[in-house]
Amino acid sequence: MIPNIKAVHPFPARMAPSIVWDRLPNSNPPLKILDPMAGSGTTLAIARSKGHFAYGVDRDPLAVIIAKAWCCNIDSKKLRTKADEVLEKAKKTAKLLNSDTAFPSSSDKETKEFIKYWFDLKNRKQLAALSKHIVLVRDETLRMFLWTAFSRMIITKKTGVSLAMDISHSRPHKVYKKAPVTPFEIFLKAIEKVIKANPFSVYRRKYPKATILCGDSRKLSFRDNFFDLVITSPPYLNAIDYLRGHKLSLVWMKNSIEKIRKLRTTNIGAEVQSCLPDEKHIMEAAKASGAIDKLTSRQRGFLIRYIIDMNSVCSEIARVLKPKGKVIYVVGDSIIKSVFVRNSKVVRSLSEHHKLEFVSIEDRTLPANRRYLPPPSNEGAGKQLQSRMRKEVILIMKKSC
Repeated sequence: MIPNIKAVHPFPARMAPSIVWDRLPNSNPPLKILDPMAGSGTTLAIARSKGHFAYGVDRDPLAVIIAKAWCCNIDSKKLRTKADEVLEKAKKTAKLLNSDTAFPSSSDKETKEFIKYWFDLKNRKQLAALSKHIVLVRDETLRMFLWTAFSRMIITKKTGVSLAMDISHSRPHKVYKKAPVTPFEIFLKAIEKVIKANPFSVYRRKYPKATILCGDSRKLSFRDNFFDLVITSPPYLNAIDYLRGHKLSLVWMKNSIEKIRKLRTTNIGAEVQSCLPDEKHIMEAAKASGAIDKLTSRQRGFLIRYIIDMNSVCSEIARVLKPKGKVIYVVGDSIIKSVFVRNSKVVRSLSEHHKLEFVSIEDRTLPANRRYLPPPSNEGAGKQLQSRMRKEVILIMKKSC
């Protein structure tokens, strides 16, 4: 039976832990498990808890921090001591800040305007002070846990330290004139939540190491034939814009709005157009989507860009997977302007081109709180389309000898 797995930080559309748990053997011997689009680290945390070597890659800097905090050994005593120290120093620093200085150091004008829009002055002072002293923490692991607690005060559904709601679903909209809570009030509570959720205490059993990198699934740094198993959930075609919400935290970690914008436009699933290349397997994958002829020229451009990106991902997965190794894709099909797009068939078609053999496919019904493309209340999608979007596809492929 799957244990009660709690996440160290909110994250939109997190992969269901049961998918990974049910498909991973216990460590005998330990396997090398990869999630090349790791998100907050569900695959990695479960793989490590079952005694396997977990490897993850993601382009989102906040996702990498969260995944590391979920998968690293935690010394709760040291973390509590350091959090108390940071908070006391921050309280003194906040008294010295004003409306012109309550920002992370080196913030440019655009980033400052963004921060002023989403955070009231009192909370700006407190967040600026906390971030200043977290940056100065020398121990990288402690600093990572502190940033995770810092971020989860911001990335919330309702009650956070910003003026927004629904940030945890990556749909932030300004609601408050004054934030409902202050950072100094809840920082230590956020630390306790991180401690409680992390399953890898330094005082308990030893687990194989988890390796989590900031990188691109379209160009992995691992050698050929390295992994026994890949478990991953590719983004939707019209992907959830994780960075739309995450940037409210990332700006306090010395990331400018311009830097985040550039990252967003180069992500898989970003709405950036491409032309259909003269490659047979790309054209076949486009046809497999079932939607190419129903889309406008602009929408076809988005689909083609997605297929080109996923072709690179599938190629890399096939390269790093051992012979006879398997890949488990958890794929959500998409909707573009009421047109149903079969991402799962796109991924299967591309994988087969890269010499991965089909093993099995099954539909999994999504819980109501994870049906987000489109939400069930979206009547414009139609009953048939809404029914399709209540499912995700678990596709298993195998690398031949």
